[in-house]
Amino acid sequence: MRFVQIAAAWLACAAVGVAADYPTKPIRWIIDFPPAGVSDILTRTVGQKLTESLGQGFVYDNRPGANGVIANALVAKAPADGYTLGFISQPLSLQLTLVPDLSFGLKDFAPVALIAEYPSLLVVHAKTPVDNAKEFVAWAKKRSPSISYASSGAGGAQHLAMELFRKAAAFDALHVPYNGSAAGMLDLVGGRVDAVFVNVPGSLPHIRAGRVKALALAARTRMRVLPELPTFAESGYPFDTLAGFAGAAFPAGVPRAIVNRMSDEIARVLKLADIQERIVNAGGEPRYLGPAAFAQYLRDDIARWAPLVKEAGATTRN
Repeated sequence: MRFVQIAAAWLACAAVGVAADYPTKPIRWIIDFPPAGVSDILTRTVGQKLTESLGQGFVYDNRPGANGVIANALVAKAPADGYTLGFISQPLSLQLTLVPDLSFGLKDFAPVALIAEYPSLLVVHAKTPVDNAKEFVAWAKKRSPSISYASSGAGGAQHLAMELFRKAAAFDALHVPYNGSAAGMLDLVGGRVDAVFVNVPGSLPHIRAGRVKALALAARTRMRVLPELPTFAESGYPFDTLAGFAGAAFPAGVPRAIVNRMSDEIARVLKLADIQERIVNAGGEPRYLGPAAFAQYLRDDIARWAPLVKEAGATTRN
């Protein structure tokens, strides 16, 4: 018994020592979507401040494709040494709901921290002759089936959001999947697609520049950054369950002391006024949860999306 107590104490001290020395080299941060998208911007915003406190930089590795499956698979299979971090967002929840033969599961990740949440909104080209959700539905029904909408990939949050909305409002639309949200938004600006469900950070610059129009927000309340934009509920559609999230996770097996060290540093960064302001101004809401709470948040999100996926009838192929 005495030996076990001594061994446990030694391991605890060793873990503290590992965390104190960590990191000793740059950390690879895998991002699930292309540069200039929401994932990329938020990762680099937080990573810049983490570099200052950790004393080591990040190698940002954008691995878009398959609506985040490629990036998440890389994180799940990476060495559990604390030198590969993943940007974890809502597509992970959808993958674990929609894709039956994934090479990874939630058990393959060590959640580090929730960083922010951000709702989705319906956006159309600036010249589209509608100004709210009801007018959009009437317009879509008249043009059906020629109306088209972009998404960041089949089976993703943008795809699922529009499928839920169009089925509830009874209009047809052609789904045009892209490799990331930024590419779809650019084609909306260029008039090559008619609409997109997108999170606020990915659309706000275009809204402010007058290139696109926001019609309704899929949130329970209006946002500080777009106070004039009504929610879907205000527009007559009870559609408030599509808030996205962003967080960080290591591969499973990373020493708990390192997970806690990174989580504590992220918590410190999210308390900085300039970081909070940048996230809010970009259309997000800073929100920190530690490892255990974020793990539960992920489990709850997967459970929340499962019935919505069934209701929408969405798959990774439609």
